[in-house]
Amino acid sequence: MRIFLNNPLYMLCLLMLFALVIPTKNLAADTENDPFEKTNRAIFEFNNTLDDNFFKPVAKAWREIPDFPRKPLTNLATTAKTPISLANAILQLNRESIGNIIGKFLINMTFGLGGMFDIAGTQEFGSMPTVEEDFGQTLATWGVPDGPYVMLPVFGPSSVRDSVGIGVDAITNPLSFAYRMNGIGLEARLSGPVTRGVSTREKYLDYVDEIRSSSLDWYATMRSLYRQKRKKEISGQLEEEDLSLNILPVDVYDDPELEKNIATENADDLIVEEEKIKESVEKTVKVAKKVDKTVKKVSKKKSMPSDGYSTPNGLSESKFVDNSEIAKIVQDESRKIMPAPRVYNGVLPSSSYPGFSKSRVNLIN
Repeated sequence: MRIFLNNPLYMLCLLMLFALVIPTKNLAADTENDPFEKTNRAIFEFNNTLDDNFFKPVAKAWREIPDFPRKPLTNLATTAKTPISLANAILQLNRESIGNIIGKFLINMTFGLGGMFDIAGTQEFGSMPTVEEDFGQTLATWGVPDGPYVMLPVFGPSSVRDSVGIGVDAITNPLSFAYRMNGIGLEARLSGPVTRGVSTREKYLDYVDEIRSSSLDWYATMRSLYRQKRKKEISGQLEEEDLSLNILPVDVYDDPELEKNIATENADDLIVEEEKIKESVEKTVKVAKKVDKTVKKVSKKKSMPSDGYSTPNGLSESKFVDNSEIAKIVQDESRKIMPAPRVYNGVLPSSSYPGFSKSRVNLIN
């Protein structure tokens, strides 16, 4: 028992075994696959508070730093993750990823001053993409199911499988062994992950704010976005795309709970629209009745000499109202019920302007 407690690798093996045998009896029927939703939402609120008060301000400050040294530091942190990405690409037997990772690493280490500059990502070197593989993706390629959705403190959205992957990557990273062998402290070890995290948060600042402001259920939206983004990472599609909203909310309707909320909101909007249409129709009918009544009154006072045409009743003249008069009547009656909107006439108000009035800011009907 002491061996398991003293060696984190053994503990991780047990955790992986636990993840593989987690009861999945109702996971297929559970469309959200979120049996821990109550706890997840509580952690989600904690993460949001932490993000609003710490990570977001730090990311904004990071954005204000000039490209140099901000980009070189980010590139160094990304380069430091190369060993773990390469190890997972080998475990996945992904020859394309192996070639990209090795090629980009050699070019940037040789021509990019030890990885400070992403020379391999320039057009001259074919705009090589940054390929990042992790043990969660490796487990996915091996056929391990993702398991229930979980919200990790600080780390954010994840699954049981990917949570295990995070632990394995952290412990088996060759740099971790190098740090320990050379007596490098925890602060230095965390510099790479922290830099990558802040850089990632800075890239998504505007996108997260936009999605959050338009979400009916921020938690459900993030859950859906995480799952779809993760699918793209595992399939390799995410590496081929530039950062944009298109890679995030692929289809929020993949989440049944979110779809239900949106459907309810849409139904409420339809009711409001129906009420507006009904009110508009009632006003239109009211105007039509008044116009008809007014036209009849005017028609009695107007007449026109016969043009020689006799009606079936033998009448030689017909009473009518000129079209321009009818149009004027319609306009007058419409204004009584539905006043015309006030329109700015393009003239700036001025106390020296002849028509200036404090109660009239140059608006005309």
